[in-house]
Amino acid sequence: MKKSGCGALVCIALLWPSAAVAQTPKAAPVTRGKATELFTTNCQICHGPEGTGTPLTKDLAFTNRGKWKHGSRLQDIVATITNGVPATPMLPFKGRLTPAEINALASLVRSFDKTLKPAGTGGKR
Repeated sequence: MKKSGCGALVCIALLWPSAAVAQTPKAAPVTRGKATELFTTNCQICHGPEGTGTPLTKDLAFTNRGKWKHGSRLQDIVATITNGVPATPMLPFKGRLTPAEINALASLVRSFDKTLKPAGTGGKR
């Protein structure tokens, strides 16, 4: 009786993950509505509704801020949300929010300051 190498090939084929299985599905983009929900849940307590601050936290407002302590570029805001600010109440959200959620939240927060040029147009820092 002749043995063929087909059995070994079948075994390898079954154990080898296919390209379709190995691919991770892309996360759906985060909508502005979802970003607003995230802001309300995670940020509003300190930064106020729509980033206007609160009577006790006016210095944490985003509206008409002009100069941002940690940078006003989108990547600066993403870094601040992701990593937090040591020795302040601003906690890191890395691991609590997905990168897509952090990016959407950063875009929303930046949009509260009407003195800034839209992101991607070389807005002021």
